[in-house]
Amino acid sequence: MSKRLATGFLAATALAACATAPAGPPPFDPVGSYTYTADVNGQILPGTMTIELGDDGYTGSIMSDTFPPLNVLSVEVEDQVVTIRVAGPEGPLTIAGTISGATIEGTWAMGEGTGSFTATKTG
Repeated sequence: MSKRLATGFLAATALAACATAPAGPPPFDPVGSYTYTADVNGQILPGTMTIELGDDGYTGSIMSDTFPPLNVLSVEVEDQVVTIRVAGPEGPLTIAGTISGATIEGTWAMGEGTGSFTATKTG
């Protein structure tokens, strides 16, 4: 009986060691349409953003009433963090944010300018 108990204990320990921790949230799929707000020098600018997946990676556009459409150059997603690189009107624009559900909250930076950025996936 003691040998059986030891064998059972070892088997249970081996199975427990092979078990994985509960999975975190699923990877974020950035493809879709978004509405966003960006704080630019204290002024809140609304707009829309579209991200698509093509043969060469992510592309898309950012649109607002205050500037012409901007091209999305790349999108990187790692865990629940997203970095979007855009061809800005005054040089590269980088949007970095944390994903919570369908919302990206973070910051934008272009040249010397920075501000907050919030986008919500709408489709």
